[in-house]
Amino acid sequence: MLNRIFDPFKPLLVVLYLRMSSGKQNPRSPDQQEAEIRQRITALGYPWKIVGVYRDDAQSGRYTRKRAGYQKMLRDIRSGKVPADMILVDTLQRLGRNEDLGPTRKDLREQYGVLVLTADSHFADPTTPQGKAFGAFEEFRATEENRIKAHQVLRGKRDLARRGFWPGGAPPFGYRLVSKIAESDGRQYMEGSVLEPLPEESLVIQKLFERAKATGHGSARLAQHLNADPEIPEKFKPFHDATVRMWLKQEIYCGDLVWGKEATDVVSDTRVKEPNPESEWLRVPNFCPPIIERDVWEEVALVRLRRKRANDNKSTGNGKQIRPLAPGVSLTYPLSGLVQCAECKSAMRPITSGRSSNGGRTYAYYACPRAITGGGCSNKTYFPERWLFETVVDHLASRLFPADV
Repeated sequence: MLNRIFDPFKPLLVVLYLRMSSGKQNPRSPDQQEAEIRQRITALGYPWKIVGVYRDDAQSGRYTRKRAGYQKMLRDIRSGKVPADMILVDTLQRLGRNEDLGPTRKDLREQYGVLVLTADSHFADPTTPQGKAFGAFEEFRATEENRIKAHQVLRGKRDLARRGFWPGGAPPFGYRLVSKIAESDGRQYMEGSVLEPLPEESLVIQKLFERAKATGHGSARLAQHLNADPEIPEKFKPFHDATVRMWLKQEIYCGDLVWGKEATDVVSDTRVKEPNPESEWLRVPNFCPPIIERDVWEEVALVRLRRKRANDNKSTGNGKQIRPLAPGVSLTYPLSGLVQCAECKSAMRPITSGRSSNGGRTYAYYACPRAITGGGCSNKTYFPERWLFETVVDHLASRLFPADV
């Protein structure tokens, strides 16, 4: 068994990583972290040399790709640009999301000879059995702390919603937030915020549901209709089918709040949404003034349900019951999200044609969604998916395997 001895009294080369999660936090937090790390090194009498300082301000530890300082630190270490023996952080949570720490620390230690040490543990030796146990305990403690905090936040939001106050986040399109002030012991405080309709935005929602009820059209054609409506102010345009589809689901527009229908998390740097069981939903009738009548919403919802069932019946599937949390690269259309419209720079998306009469084959094309919905883009070009895929593959092959080599 390999047994490397960690000697803190060697002149080790170290980099510091500093992070705060939100712009609402103390803006001096990264500076305080750096001061704490430097003071701890001095107090312990370690002859370490700081060769780099990296920081991310107002960046959540749940993501890694979005943290420019974190990514630069890893690139510099892995490329050898910055020779480092250790990464020093104030606490383990500053490095990132706890579920990802184990593999990251293992890779840094084994592949690059870089250890991760924390100031709050007095830079305890992570290579000893005691250090490994302490690190595992710290990761577990931090994970549990995050879980408890999330539970408390969720509990508070549910309480606000039950009392008729908006539970947090931006208000739905069509409404604005109005603060309610209460008084206790002679002192005023904000009790919460309630929703109040905005006339101009409410008009958009009313027109949307009226059109959906009258025609039964899908979200793309409804978005196209809204973009062409001269009575809707230009400042709200362009409308996109994904936005229209989201609005059509919201019961808040008939005055009722249905909260907690989805659970969200970050998996492999991707925000993932999954439906919660209906038993976990919180329903608050008459939560706010309605923009549309309940019978209009229910009629539109019924049409949408029929369309969904018809589409589900067309889908054969492969029998698999458990979906991956982060499916990664699309295997059906691998270029999804990578093809850009030359005019508006929107991500072009694959659109399937109807099945042909001579063989049942479906053809797919990449098109600009803003052009389809009349959202201000004039690029009406449709690129055949198979041709575009083969063109990209041929181009990559020529770059990777040039003929003159």
